[in-house]
Amino acid sequence: MMNPTWPESALLAALIVLSLILTWSRFRPIVIVLRQARQEPGYRFRPLADRFRDAVIEVLLQKKVITERPLAGLAHALVFWGFCAFALATVDHVSRGFGVEIIARESSFGRFYSLLVAVFALAVAVAIAGLAARRFVVRPKWLGEVAAESGLIALLIFILMVSYLADYLLEPQGHIGRTIWWVHTAALLVFLPLIPGSKHLHLLFGPVAVLLKRPVFGKVPPLEGDEDFGLITGADV
Repeated sequence: MMNPTWPESALLAALIVLSLILTWSRFRPIVIVLRQARQEPGYRFRPLADRFRDAVIEVLLQKKVITERPLAGLAHALVFWGFCAFALATVDHVSRGFGVEIIARESSFGRFYSLLVAVFALAVAVAIAGLAARRFVVRPKWLGEVAAESGLIALLIFILMVSYLADYLLEPQGHIGRTIWWVHTAALLVFLPLIPGSKHLHLLFGPVAVLLKRPVFGKVPPLEGDEDFGLITGADV
């Protein structure tokens, strides 16, 4: 366990607050656009069973992504599965900065989960390196312009994976252990505010979009009086 000093915990708390404020400042305009969107007449959430089945197939199993682009799709799927696997590990990592251990690594579950996350960390590191090489070296024309922010996000994900593997495999103590912990933490806190303004936002919205999608294209309701159902602004789409 890290056994942080109180200045380290105070610094961590301040950095978390700053990261969350920056994240919300970039996410808030998206929320405003969503709240201004028109409601679709006749939309129904049922049948629930079909929606959850599609969500499992398309989101958890990543069937559509892998089917359409087998190699690149598998790499994207590994990144998504890695994020899912890291969810609890990330909470545990941050809590250790406040001296709280959520997952006892010496326990049976802790050893199993740490190994599982390490396997995904290796897979994600290889996958993100391959995707970055494809986007920044091979650069297929159909991918369009290459955004510098995409490169930064790929680098941060790679750092997160490598720092976790370093901690898992080496079990460093003292200053080296602290340094690795802070490198992982800094990459995480820088990564969060970048998500709302990047294509990686689909990691959050993708599952929701699949769960709430319309079974057929939206129907235009009959006009009443002087109503206009034309697409005038982006919020009308």
